Amino acid sequence: MGDVALTTPALIAMASKYSNVQLTVVTRGNFAPFFYNIPNVNVIGINFKKYKGIFGVWKLYRELKKLGPFDKIIDLHGSLRSRMISLLFYWQKVPSYKIIKGRREKAQQTRRFNKKLMKLPHTVDRYLNVFKKAGFDAPIRKGPWLNVDGESKIFAKDYFKSIGIDKKEGQWFGFAPFAGHELKEWNFQKSIRLTQILLEEFPDCHIFLFGGKDEMNELEILKNNEKRVNIVHGAHLGIRGELGIMERLDLMVGMDSSNVHIAALLKKPVIGIFGTTHPISGFGPFAQEDTGVLQVELNCRPCSIYGNVKCWRGDHACMEMIDPLDVVRRIRILQNVNTLW
Repeated sequence: MGDVALTTPALIAMASKYSNVQLTVVTRGNFAPFFYNIPNVNVIGINFKKYKGIFGVWKLYRELKKLGPFDKIIDLHGSLRSRMISLLFYWQKVPSYKIIKGRREKAQQTRRFNKKLMKLPHTVDRYLNVFKKAGFDAPIRKGPWLNVDGESKIFAKDYFKSIGIDKKEGQWFGFAPFAGHELKEWNFQKSIRLTQILLEEFPDCHIFLFGGKDEMNELEILKNNEKRVNIVHGAHLGIRGELGIMERLDLMVGMDSSNVHIAALLKKPVIGIFGTTHPISGFGPFAQEDTGVLQVELNCRPCSIYGNVKCWRGDHACMEMIDPLDVVRRIRILQNVNTLW
């Protein structure tokens, strides 16, 4: 989800500089709200379950072709499906341009020995480079890079009303303690401790816990019947509801996960807890790669780009060495250095 949301700065840059260019974005249907209200962008939300296998790709190509004609195909995904569709359009003399993901350089970063740790381009810059190759060179615009539409604001208002909040008082902190892979997550006891410390250190704060339906039991444990702790159930609210809620936050804390990336795109101060992954691989919180990352430097890092590996050391030191009090200290720093927001 995070890599899809990160396309928005590139699309906004394109739309701002080339107002005569119409862009058609093809994405999963539930990701469509990321692209609402971007000028000259038409969003096609797809249920990819209906387009499985080679015949599914052919079916999708035929349906997309009817929406044209298209002058160029911009492949920002680089998946087998997107490459196949680009090839089909290429056979119809429609030029295509695909992302260079830097897989070799990333493999050199994540291998166990003899790592090469040069800083790689941010994912947003890789997206911009694809447009540049296609003849559309555009500078990044000032954020925020996600537009929260009116319906998202209504979802958020209804949510706050349902938990008894009529108006915003005090500081509102978001906390997303989970990630797509277990190795990118904190020890759960640390998440419990952080929630308790935040309530003690910031007496006026409200904490909003973000998670999915499979994490409800853990979220209830974190809430612990505290009135100032509320659960944001992503499966019930959807992306539009979450966007509306995140827009109201003062800060987001989380693992290296989509919630942190989305909050950064909303230009909210973030604290991303990075362990197995590393921002030098090009996937840090956009425009907050320094202040928005909490990490410890170990010679085994990064061991993965996505977090889908096992810890070579066996002790998960990259996450265990980060203490909840480190998060509090970073919050204090961000509160004193607020010129970016």
